[in-house]
Amino acid sequence: MTATLTPDATHIIRQLRADQAAGTTAGLGSPGWDAFHDLLVELVAEAPDPAARVGEITDLLAKYAPVSRPSGGVR
Repeated sequence: MTATLTPDATHIIRQLRADQAAGTTAGLGSPGWDAFHDLLVELVAEAPDPAARVGEITDLLAKYAPVSRPSGGVR
């Protein structure tokens, strides 16, 4: 990431890194966890519209990696 980041990209990347750190602190950290977050940061940093890129990633995850939750959401 050598290009100057937009304010939106900077904000999103800060959030991603904070979530990564929180997950690691909670015991979820692993090389795969770090690699996944690094990929997300790279995709957001390179996007002409970072918020739209996050939306695209979210849509892909929802389609191909659905989360199993009890009916009615998390309890």
